[in-house]
Amino acid sequence: MKESYYEAEGNKENGKAGASDSGGREIRRRRMRKYRLFTSFQKECGWLEKMASEGWFLTDICLGVCYTFERGEPRRLLYDIDRFRLPKNPTLEEIQHKEFFLEMARELGWHEVTHDEGMTYYFAKEYEEGGINELHNDPESRRRRAAKFREAINKEGSHLVFWGLVVLLIDVGVKLIGALLGEPDPYLVWYDWLAFAYVIFSNGFAVWCRRYGIRVERELRLTRAEWEASRDPFVHREVRKLILTNRGLRRFLEEQEAQGFVLTALTATRYFFERSGISGQIYTMDSKRLVNKRLRARQQRAIRDGKDWTGQNNDWEIESVREAERLGWHFVCALENRAIIYRGVEKAVQLLNDPRYDKGFRGVSLIGEYGLLLLFSGAAGAVVGFFMG
Repeated sequence: MKESYYEAEGNKENGKAGASDSGGREIRRRRMRKYRLFTSFQKECGWLEKMASEGWFLTDICLGVCYTFERGEPRRLLYDIDRFRLPKNPTLEEIQHKEFFLEMARELGWHEVTHDEGMTYYFAKEYEEGGINELHNDPESRRRRAAKFREAINKEGSHLVFWGLVVLLIDVGVKLIGALLGEPDPYLVWYDWLAFAYVIFSNGFAVWCRRYGIRVERELRLTRAEWEASRDPFVHREVRKLILTNRGLRRFLEEQEAQGFVLTALTATRYFFERSGISGQIYTMDSKRLVNKRLRARQQRAIRDGKDWTGQNNDWEIESVREAERLGWHFVCALENRAIIYRGVEKAVQLLNDPRYDKGFRGVSLIGEYGLLLLFSGAAGAVVGFFMG
């Protein structure tokens, strides 16, 4: 039986293969299982390190939630992860990647502990004061690892959508059988509801996988110190809030600024801040419509692209950033491809747009083209249903 990493380390310290009591009987190591569900790999590794400091060392993981630990002498142990799962048609480089990586890891003092069914490998290493205590210790290595995990998570969602299509095709076959029988069987009606529920679940899960993959990729690009700093409430803050007007947005951001926090990123309902030592900062928003309004006011040609249906052409963003920087504003973030937020010191910037636009309605910027499509589809369906009824 292969000797585990922990047993090998313990044997090195004891100078013999196993420990025994005064009667010569071998003392068996105790084992323990714990069930945990983590959505953060950094948090998971931190928990494993805490268990090691209490004398429990990871030996196996099943289904991503069942952790098996082995009792030993408490010590400061570090954990890290990577993923090695070959595609269906691997290249030579992909086949050899795992071998090269494991060799490199061993040279740095890292040892493979176990892996789960998704081929996520767990590595452990003794903490070294002043040494390199991260398996992925450069930005490019962290970027490649993060991309692998994001791709794997997205594939899980895609596979579920595929099986949703399979369920739909089976449902069509069931319908045909029902038509041949002449009257619907109650079991067939029950399967209709099952197929409908599964399709809704699979598509919702695919959307969740996409967002979760983005979050995991961002997390794994950070060093351990950067990740811990990002979770420090004194330095970083995340606020969930639904804001519908430019005036409300600006007021909210200036309230956060008064508390020492400045905006770094946002989504439709989530705002991310970090502490800043600069006071007196204000915000403004720009959009393609406002950029074109300024261009027409200067008797210049407006930016239009009939083929750019979703706003991915960055011509207006380039024009907006160029003009904002000339007026003293600094780019903060963009809300998809529809709006840009700028920040600047109040007395050092000039107005980018007419002040009345700061009191405008930003609903279109908030819900985006997909939200608009859903609203128009629902409204059109209601109108058609009314007249048909």
